[in-house]
Amino acid sequence: MRLRLTCLRSAQCRCLAPVGTIFIGVSEDHHKRARHVKRDLEIQKAFEVADDSLQTIQHYHLYVIAAQKSSDKDKIAAYFPDRGIRITPVWGRFYDKHEIVDFFSSHYFEPIQARVSLVYVTSVFDDLLSRFIKYLTDKGFPQNCNASDNYRKRILWAYKECKRCPLSVVNGETLERLPLTFGIIDDARRLRNLIVHNHGLFDQEYENSAIRSDGIDVQLHPNYSEFKKNPKRSIPATITTKDLLKFVWFHVEALHVTHNSIQEKFFHVTSDGYSYEAEKKSLELKNLLFGDSELEI
Repeated sequence: MRLRLTCLRSAQCRCLAPVGTIFIGVSEDHHKRARHVKRDLEIQKAFEVADDSLQTIQHYHLYVIAAQKSSDKDKIAAYFPDRGIRITPVWGRFYDKHEIVDFFSSHYFEPIQARVSLVYVTSVFDDLLSRFIKYLTDKGFPQNCNASDNYRKRILWAYKECKRCPLSVVNGETLERLPLTFGIIDDARRLRNLIVHNHGLFDQEYENSAIRSDGIDVQLHPNYSEFKKNPKRSIPATITTKDLLKFVWFHVEALHVTHNSIQEKFFHVTSDGYSYEAEKKSLELKNLLFGDSELEI
């Protein structure tokens, strides 16, 4: 049975979201059978941790942006040291805290926060692919990619795994979208490299390092065309909240398909794919901090 996508226009959907939003739904038959599925629990746990993390990034980013737009600059300034700020255990730098607060209260804040969030998104997905590959190898399923290989190779590995995912565990439209999905994931990788290594400024490596194999749809940031006109100019890769949300959504989708494909291929789980409803897994943000622990801060 295929996963059924339920549109918000359906009377059965009670979630609050923009009209036209698509949600993953399951049948009662799926719900009954999923209780008896013998998934590999280590693979599932790694998947759920990454899934919780990626979704929490989205919620956190939206909260921080809203908080910044609603903030009182004078109250924020009171939390900063007055004349200088420590940058190592023994070094400090003099600064004007009001200049810092004014800067972060301006239109610059959103693209800065979007960059920070994007680095987190790529780190979570990168680490998950490494864990998947290492675990499968240790279980006696050698892969054509090592856990220690670079992220670019691991993305290509995940893409190939997703392409062979059967329709019994993933929606057909999702499979058709894989070239775009992984093109966006690879773009996130390359933008992350610009942020970490080049102040977020474009260079030729941004385009040259794109994955151009197996039909992946190469994505290029709109601002890159300005860099191409004059490579000597410093052109930043501006990332907005809209961009960040797109990156989160496509990473989450690829995460689910990769997990379902692994469970089916290596552990012979032939029922429908992972479902929050069937797993009785509500959206609980504290899972990012505590998992299923009862510990509280």
